Amino acid sequence: MIICDTNVLSTFARANELGLLFKLFPKHELAIPQAVYEEISEAMRRGFTFLESALKFVDSGQIHLLTFTTEEKIECTVLPKTFGRGESEAIAICLRQRSILLSNDKRARNYCQAHGIEVYDLVRLLRALWKEKIVSRQRVQKIVAKIEKLENIVIKNKNELFKK
Repeated sequence: MIICDTNVLSTFARANELGLLFKLFPKHELAIPQAVYEEISEAMRRGFTFLESALKFVDSGQIHLLTFTTEEKIECTVLPKTFGRGESEAIAICLRQRSILLSNDKRARNYCQAHGIEVYDLVRLLRALWKEKIVSRQRVQKIVAKIEKLENIVIKNKNELFKK
């Protein structure tokens, strides 16, 4: 199972590229915890309408909405307090179910790496799209430019995208 954090869904939804996650992980179920669903819903209410596509994937069942177990709630209590609720729930689920996490939060990524959870951040996702031949190198370059423009960011480590 692949657990998605709000920031990755948001970035791919804003770039209108959310469908690429399904192509990258065709044999895995994509899922989100309740907290991520609530974060997306709240952002929609605040005017971030591009997130409608993420909610449509949840409503159609293509992205599964997970029930948070008692064990995962307990797991959350020992996670760093600096994590948002979405990151905490996503990481707790990954710890309990040995799932893969998609997150662009540096602290979440570092925590996962230190605790044996496989994690894909934005650069690793974009690199995998190219390396797995899901999209061309040129398309990844266009996606990077689109994300940087729409998110008003500079993707750090983007020089790692096309290393052999």
